[in-house]
Amino acid sequence: MTEEEIEAALAPLPPEARRQLMPLSEVFYERITSRRFNSRATFEDPSLRRFFPSVSAYSDYYAALADALDRAHVRFTRPQSITLLGIESLGNGSLRLALRFVGENDLPLRWWSASLEREDEWQWRQGQWWLVPGKV
Repeated sequence: MTEEEIEAALAPLPPEARRQLMPLSEVFYERITSRRFNSRATFEDPSLRRFFPSVSAYSDYYAALADALDRAHVRFTRPQSITLLGIESLGNGSLRLALRFVGENDLPLRWWSASLEREDEWQWRQGQWWLVPGKV
């Protein structure tokens, strides 16, 4: 994804929102990289919960991601890298980020990596970015 494409998707947002999104999303995705997602320690990490407007929103997002990583056969539900594939403005301060999560393959005799492509919604509300879980 090019810098121009990112800027075009962020253009309708207030300047503060444009400045904060990319650094903030990088912090979030770096925190979930190389962490086992089917672990109570990861689930209870307050540094991850602070990206969500409520505990229930965090729980929904966490459960959906852990399940998706497991179904994608990512070993130990531990993504090793996350790549931004695209960004789309949804209006009303919301953006959809298309992402690829990559980790070791959990299937026997599969030496290649496993990947999961998913979309996360980020929403700018009251001067702050929040991750919005999908429907569970």
